[in-house]
Amino acid sequence: FIRYGCDECHGREGQGAPTSGPRIGPNPLALAAFVRYVRAPRNYMPPYTAKVVSDQELADMHAYLTARPRPPARTLPPE
Repeated sequence: FIRYGCDECHGREGQGAPTSGPRIGPNPLALAAFVRYVRAPRNYMPPYTAKVVSDQELADMHAYLTARPRPPARTLPPE
């Protein structure tokens, strides 16, 4: 995830940012959909062919994103 620069747009935890990549973790797309999107993305993300990132590496990235802890629930301040 870090080696291929995914964190530059999606954040170190896959949390995304309003001005870069969307949130992709925790709870990423199903593995097959994740691989399809990485191989043929839309918008500004470059495609990562199997020559660049193997299917096993994508499965490892997916596992990493799945393992990210959920952020704490937001609580509203008292009125």
